[in-house]
Amino acid sequence: MDRFYDLQIARLSLGFLGALAVCAALTFTSAVESATAYVGEEACLECHEDYADFVTRNVHGRLAKYELSGQAQGCEACHGPGELHVETNEPEDIIRFSVAEGELAATPCLSCHKAGKMFNWGVGPHAENDVGCSSCHQIHDNDAKHALLSDTQPTLCYTCHEDLKAQFYLLSHHPLREGFMVCTSCHDPHNDWWANVQEGETSRSMCLSCHVQYQGPFIFEHSPVQEDCVVCHNPHGTVANNLLRQNEPFLCLQCHQPHFHSGLEAIEGAYEPSQTIVDEYPPYGDLSGYSHPDGFKRVMLTKCSQCHSAIHGSDLPAQSITGQGRGLTR
Repeated sequence: MDRFYDLQIARLSLGFLGALAVCAALTFTSAVESATAYVGEEACLECHEDYADFVTRNVHGRLAKYELSGQAQGCEACHGPGELHVETNEPEDIIRFSVAEGELAATPCLSCHKAGKMFNWGVGPHAENDVGCSSCHQIHDNDAKHALLSDTQPTLCYTCHEDLKAQFYLLSHHPLREGFMVCTSCHDPHNDWWANVQEGETSRSMCLSCHVQYQGPFIFEHSPVQEDCVVCHNPHGTVANNLLRQNEPFLCLQCHQPHFHSGLEAIEGAYEPSQTIVDEYPPYGDLSGYSHPDGFKRVMLTKCSQCHSAIHGSDLPAQSITGQGRGLTR
């Protein structure tokens, strides 16, 4: 519960900072507008004839005056007032997104796109790393079905996230390369909510939107499953099967102690539990077994899930008495 309230407070803080970023964007735009006058898109197209198709077909070019909330219409809505540029023909006298980066490149966009998922843009990881809107979006593109992206996913994301590209080429990976999903199926690049997964979701609930069979609630629960799936899984790709961060039993042994039989001495002969086991692990005090030279190797090379098959949770008790119903073996 405390964690929930901490997250809510963090979100409100991010929202407040996002509002400050929007105010800064409006101030920047106002400063540009006061520097010179608007000339209209007809004056722009006298030189930039190749963008005439953009004005008639692109979603930005088709915006009506009443849809701009007091902003300029046409090319100057994004590139700023063009009077000085028309007089001097100097590229430096107009906002050029081909050379603008970070906050400068995002400011004209934020003058309109300042609500919804964009509210927290100013405190997100892309803004923090000086990645502007034009780094991913091609504003003059007429292919609106791809949200004006300058390339398709995941190729566009891979231009920066090369480490994740490598993970998706590992043996176990989500079907990104196969085309069954894209990066934005899970991630929201415009927000900073919970590790950039889609807004309103935690990483666990995002996983459960597809893997609903592991949601529960179960009578016998596995604690990491209720906390976060990424405790055991790497969602981008791993060498181990099922996106596990490590192979079994080494992953399990990071939290669980090995069973009593893994402590059998590697000798040929009968085994009796030591006094330490009798004192500290009473359920194992009456157990005995037969030790052999390969006993320890068999334990370390055996997957825990061969016996504990219901690793995510179960409503049925374990068969073993010593597990006391907590073995997750059904």
